[in-house]
Order: sequence, then C-alpha cells, then structure tokens
Amino acid sequence: MKRVCPLCNGLYKVDFNCSKCNTIMEDTGPRVNFMDDYSPYLVDDISHTVDGVKRDQCVHVYKCPNCNSIENHSIERKEF
Repeated sequence: MKRVCPLCNGLYKVDFNCSKCNTIMEDTGPRVNFMDDYSPYLVDDISHTVDGVKRDQCVHVYKCPNCNSIENHSIERKEF
C-alpha cells in the first residue's frame, strides 16, 4: 500500500487554532507547493525526501484569516 497525505488527497480536514489569536486557521496547501514553480510536479519520492531521508509526514502551510499569521504543521501520511 502507498502512504499518502490525507489532506492533499481530500480524505479529511485537520483544523489548527492560531497560536496568536486562537482563530481556526485555513490550510493553504503543502509547503512543497511554495518552494518553486516545479515542486508540485516532482515525483512523490523526491518531493518528500529531506536530507536524503524519506519523511512519513507532509508539511502543510496554515494561514490565520484573522491576524494573517502563518504556521507549518506536519500531517502524518496514511496507508491507502
């Protein structure tokens, strides 16, 4: 079975409260999408390898609609 990010694949939503104002933050997508123009199109094995080690987490960027604070949160990949 393949391990996938449940948020990237629309399987469910994960909410986080802003650490500054406690408002529910909005998921703006995986951090890899913000790296450069071609990052979202890389093969999964390449885009999820950090320092030569494959991660079982997908880091998502969350933005607060109230105070515009930005936070990164790691989401555990699940087997499907």
